[in-house]
Amino acid sequence: MLRELYGRNGMLRVVVDTNKVIASLLRDGRVRRLLFHPGLEVLLPKYVLEEINEHRKYLEKKVSPKAIDFILSKISRRVRIIGASELSRETLHKARRLAGDFDIDDYPFIAVAIEYNAIIWTNDKELIKYALMSNEYLAVDTPALEELLKGRELAKILQTMKEKYVTHY
Repeated sequence: MLRELYGRNGMLRVVVDTNKVIASLLRDGRVRRLLFHPGLEVLLPKYVLEEINEHRKYLEKKVSPKAIDFILSKISRRVRIIGASELSRETLHKARRLAGDFDIDDYPFIAVAIEYNAIIWTNDKELIKYALMSNEYLAVDTPALEELLKGRELAKILQTMKEKYVTHY
């Protein structure tokens, strides 16, 4: 399964959730370093940019508008932004159905992950838990993504995540 998650370019395909992008805007740390990791092919639902614009005023209280624009510019050059028109109707329907069980706002991430056979990088516990329980898509937290990039076996990473997120698995 892990081999399928790698694109023709040999990079791991990852759908990044909004909170990770926001974290990379707010501080130059672990999340930003991973976002720009050369081993990742980063996919962003267009929805992420809309969410960031909705929270722009809040972000500008924490970081200068110039810094936000600079980082967003770097991110835009680094990632592939996926609009709804690039996703099949079947995938969108399936993603809405899956996300409807826990948080409908997560469907764009699920849709991109399914359509492009990618991993969702998030710390959203419900998104991760549902992925682990449904086996319909993959979602990992930051430590798990770091382990994948180090070459650790996916099955072992998923087992560790099940122990962490699914108490009665």
